[in-house]
Amino acid sequence: MNGIRAVVFDGDDTLWSTEPLYDRARADCRQIVVECGLDGAQWEARERQIDVDNVATLGYSTERFPSSCVAAYEEVSRRAGCAPDQAVADRVRSAARSFFDADQLLDTGAREMLTELRQRGIRLALLTKGEPRVQQRRIDQSGLSELFDVVRVVADKSPHVIRDVVAALGATPASAWMVGNSVRSDVLPAVDAGLRAVWIDAHVWEHERTHDHLAGNHFADDRVIAVSRLSEVPELIRP
Repeated sequence: MNGIRAVVFDGDDTLWSTEPLYDRARADCRQIVVECGLDGAQWEARERQIDVDNVATLGYSTERFPSSCVAAYEEVSRRAGCAPDQAVADRVRSAARSFFDADQLLDTGAREMLTELRQRGIRLALLTKGEPRVQQRRIDQSGLSELFDVVRVVADKSPHVIRDVVAALGATPASAWMVGNSVRSDVLPAVDAGLRAVWIDAHVWEHERTHDHLAGNHFADDRVIAVSRLSEVPELIRP
């Protein structure tokens, strides 16, 4: 081991909150659907499922969520025996797209937590996935860039990608941690890459909850620690 310690942080819903913004945009879309005389609960159930299914074709692009909202409206409308109204579909799409213009909320104490880790000589990376333009806007808005030695926006967080980031920090997997809110996208690939991991129990969407059952067993792996708040991280990052 070369003695360099490192921590790789996820961005969305770890350092800042984005899922509540999706919830707000979804609620606006649902209200439009209800005003048309359609079943709002049925629309939301279909939208959530369609959005997960659309990851296979649209990935994390800015078109996935709005397209899912519109597709759910059209489906629920047809089920009710009504032809979808293009004007309504446009309103739904516009309400869904409002998410991407909303400002996310930085987690309380995020800057202080990162500063403390840096002062202890720990090298830091930000590894976030999604549409590059959107993610860069969130990074810039957070004002945290200066606290990271490496910042990367990727399409997916594979073990290979995580190991590459750790190498860029000058550390080894055995001396590094991954901190994130997704069992699927943060914890599992980090452990596969040879890192230890801290799982933040946060609000995530259905696609990221597919492996949360593992948390019920406390991951059955002493390389993974579950916490409820980001502020608990510095105490865990020890040699």
